[in-house]
Amino acid sequence: MISRVLGSLVVSIAALGHAQDHPAARLRVLAATDCPGPANIIAEEAREPLNQTYVRVQHMGDPGTQELEGEVANEITWDVGSLTGLHVSPFYQRGYRDAPPPVAASAFQLACGSAGFLINSFQFSHVQPHVGEGPSASIARDLDPPIPAFEDAQSNFSLQAWVAVPTSHSPGLTAELGVTQVSFFYYVKDTISGTLIAHVIGLFDNRPAGSVAAEFLSNDGFTAFAGSPLAARDGAGNPVRWVEVAPGSATMRNGEVWSEPAYFRAVISYPRFKSMLEALDASSLPGSHVSTDPRDYRLVFFGLLAEIAVGTTREHDAMLGGHVRGLALSRERVERRMGLLR
Repeated sequence: MISRVLGSLVVSIAALGHAQDHPAARLRVLAATDCPGPANIIAEEAREPLNQTYVRVQHMGDPGTQELEGEVANEITWDVGSLTGLHVSPFYQRGYRDAPPPVAASAFQLACGSAGFLINSFQFSHVQPHVGEGPSASIARDLDPPIPAFEDAQSNFSLQAWVAVPTSHSPGLTAELGVTQVSFFYYVKDTISGTLIAHVIGLFDNRPAGSVAAEFLSNDGFTAFAGSPLAARDGAGNPVRWVEVAPGSATMRNGEVWSEPAYFRAVISYPRFKSMLEALDASSLPGSHVSTDPRDYRLVFFGLLAEIAVGTTREHDAMLGGHVRGLALSRERVERRMGLLR
């Protein structure tokens, strides 16, 4: 199974490489799928490898507990793929407690272009509150040096991957707690003000459609950020302004899980990005005084975020399992010259 998947990824990467040089190429890959191993599964504030995919695991236990201290310290021997959908050798799996179902303690996978996550708050303590975040796993890539977000007004950039979310269990779900989510994200830095901005793009939310009504702006105390669903319209029925669904891409899913990987591609065009900057600059949020020229921004890092919100009691415990393959960042031009899309 895994050998067939890796073979298809190699073919896809090779095809993308040739596409960069073809005169009619649509996409130019800025950060292609790579081949890291379990050494790149890191915890909390550990230093990340540059220009390599890694899995950062956070908050699988309260501060001072052994489960937090060792949240990715141990090889996990059971088939975590029964809940994430990614079946790999134990060599590629890490966690704290090697406990298969019915316990199913949190575990994380990283195997050459594919990464899996199982977050199970039923199995770790979480009485200490978190502000603006929850237990999470980020499959990410830091870009060194940072990449200009836009070459000019005719360019855009996109995040793409194959994603499956076969597991979401939340018996105490409310509007704000027991929530499980999977999202694309990217961070950009304003070279004028130095402000860091994050954009989170929803792919899955276990709450019913419409429960998260609209795109939003916020600030977690450290970073200004925007939130959008990967959809043509938000939960309130308004057109989504800051991200576009690429042709052939799946759109955000609410409530129902899925086992077969679906292709998602989120396109950030120059006009949509500028609209987001203007909305942020007009807000009263901390860090809102930013340049509204997209050419002033550099892409710092990007990835996929799996996160749960469970609060500080046992009433809203949740479990989230899924995986991602072929995560990449690309650029596309939208002008036509001599009949060719460049």
